[in-house]
Amino acid sequence: MDRASLFVADKEDGDTFSFDKSLPAFPLPKLRDTMERYYASLLPFGTPEELAQTRTIIEEFEKGIGSKLQETLEKRAGTMKNWMGSWWEDYGYHLLRMPLLPYQIMAMPCQLNLVDIPQTSDYMLKSLARQIYHSLEFWDLTRKETMKPLSSNGGKIKYSSELCKFFYSTSRVPGLEQDHIDKHFLTKSEGNTPTHMLIGAKGRQFAINCVHDDDTLLTAPEILVVLQRLRSILDYEADGDGVSALTHDDRTTWAQNRNHLMEISEANKDTLRLVESSNIVICWDEHTPGSTEESSQLSIYGDYQSRWADRSSCIVAFKNGHYVYTGEHSCYDGTLSASFATFMQISFFEVPEPDWSEAEHAKVTEIKELKFQLDDTLKSEIKRVLKEVEERGVDVTVTFTVFDDYGKEFMKSMKLHPDSFVQVLLQWTYYQMHQEIAPTYETALMRHYYNGRTETLRSCTSAVHEFLKASSDKSTTDVQLMKAFRAAVNEHRHLMDEARKGHGIDRHLFGLWCAAYENKLDIPAFFDDPMYAKSGGGGNFVLSTSTLGFTANVGFVAPMTFDGYGVFYAITSDAIYINTTAYRDSIKTSARKFNIIFKESFRRVRSLLEQLKTVSNL
Repeated sequence: MDRASLFVADKEDGDTFSFDKSLPAFPLPKLRDTMERYYASLLPFGTPEELAQTRTIIEEFEKGIGSKLQETLEKRAGTMKNWMGSWWEDYGYHLLRMPLLPYQIMAMPCQLNLVDIPQTSDYMLKSLARQIYHSLEFWDLTRKETMKPLSSNGGKIKYSSELCKFFYSTSRVPGLEQDHIDKHFLTKSEGNTPTHMLIGAKGRQFAINCVHDDDTLLTAPEILVVLQRLRSILDYEADGDGVSALTHDDRTTWAQNRNHLMEISEANKDTLRLVESSNIVICWDEHTPGSTEESSQLSIYGDYQSRWADRSSCIVAFKNGHYVYTGEHSCYDGTLSASFATFMQISFFEVPEPDWSEAEHAKVTEIKELKFQLDDTLKSEIKRVLKEVEERGVDVTVTFTVFDDYGKEFMKSMKLHPDSFVQVLLQWTYYQMHQEIAPTYETALMRHYYNGRTETLRSCTSAVHEFLKASSDKSTTDVQLMKAFRAAVNEHRHLMDEARKGHGIDRHLFGLWCAAYENKLDIPAFFDDPMYAKSGGGGNFVLSTSTLGFTANVGFVAPMTFDGYGVFYAITSDAIYINTTAYRDSIKTSARKFNIIFKESFRRVRSLLEQLKTVSNL
């Protein structure tokens, strides 16, 4: 399929957001049903005594405060099409005080090698011009509401496009106690949206208008001229003040410094608005990574003095032609990042090389440097932050690897769902490494509901637990092991389907917590039960995982726990692309060792499935 058929809406599709209002309401489960599903999810983790104690806690919660909190949710659901409202952003993300980089940002390497685009210093200015131009095309489709609405099953299942409005011209603004999202983006039907892009480089920020007077986009050759001029400025002039460094502090301190920045002058307020509202953001990073793994690692560290951390999306452009797309997770989810990355790759592959000779006659586009007025206090704060991030070093390890022995076609030939197949194997990998099971989070997509985002699938099910135990039992035959594997894969698939129908666990529990918090009630003892945290609740999932779909585009975030892993993957017909993350200072985990055993597990399962298919028709 070509780019237009995948991304450009036709008359039958309607406009980008036409289906959003007609999507079904976000489901609110019955309290009894969620409690039963929750208890079932605990079975692999608790002793009989622990489970008995938890059963008592659940019953007391149901009969007491839980039922009152459920009534609160039911009242919300009666007046709101999505009862979650902004709770997920407000309390799931915006109360966190840790720096966004490297702990909260999503990142997705742009693998231009897959579409035969040179990743070299010589071609870098041209590839960056094309990156900017195609990103502007994506922006233009969104603002004109001509982006094809996301759907599946031949268009029968429609998905919310609302998160697309937060991809551009949006920032997560720091607060003293809680952050908030500030969206400047507007569609054409809503009004005028910012048309300038922001390029941060060598501690400086530059704004360039991206459209002509007739509202057409700058061409790639015109953008190339801008980049050539800007490169000369960067090469021959001194570095800037590095105000962006302030955005890499803890959120409360950055909020204090941001307030102080605005108090200095009205001009600073205007400059800040230009920085926070630009349509696209480029961080022109002077590093020269030699591989996709190196660029992945640098994307959550790199040039702190030039990169404005709060922006919802950013293209990190390295000096030698490697790129990574990063996103602020409270604004949108990884599926949108994957969609954008796919659009960009197809654009590079399908759209012919621009006629760069047109640059010789390009009209000069203004490059406006955005400067802040700083006092000694803020200058000192910039130095402090840069010193602290340098001393902290690279404390989140990021790896990238490709398993190319087989992909989804083999899995499907064995009548096993590819995502469920991978989920069971990644838990087997952890089990082999650490001789224990891990509470496992997998993202379940909920965008087929009104303003839906995600649900948690607790992937360490009883069937997975049985498979893991069987794998370490020397008396288990190969046939028994593969039967247990199939049972684990199939149960995972069933629970994923149930979660996507609104029969999940954790968003409902989160909503009950929010209802208590917002009404200034004591947080129920239910959430203090050791089994809640032991099974992953409250942000304690040891394996934080997600599939990014069925292209080669994969991304990552930091692990949820200090001794945990982030395991993120994309599955193509003949390969699996994997980003694994772990904390440097954990004496328990190793992302690289995890990848080695992960691949070995794929090979062993294939060998067993093929062998047993011929001898026992398993």
